Amino acid sequence: MDISYDYYRVFYYAARYRSFSRAAEALLSNQPNVTKFMNNLEAQLGCRLFVRSNRGVTLTPEGEKLCEMAKKLLDMAAEIEEKMHLS
Repeated sequence: MDISYDYYRVFYYAARYRSFSRAAEALLSNQPNVTKFMNNLEAQLGCRLFVRSNRGVTLTPEGEKLCEMAKKLLDMAAEIEEKMHLS
């Protein structure tokens, strides 16, 4: 399974904002793209990450676990970029 870093990044924003629309705004994208990414990610992982409602989204237990790991991944990527630019 080869899941793009971007999928985890979009997932983290959707989880953080509890809304695909608000995540899209923060990522300078649009809600249909975020929805497509999240549907693809759920299909690739074989589990539901969000419970969707007209009030936004909430994380499933699997989504909560992934959110913790995605935050670590994004933090590590930011640290790598910071350290590489200091060289």
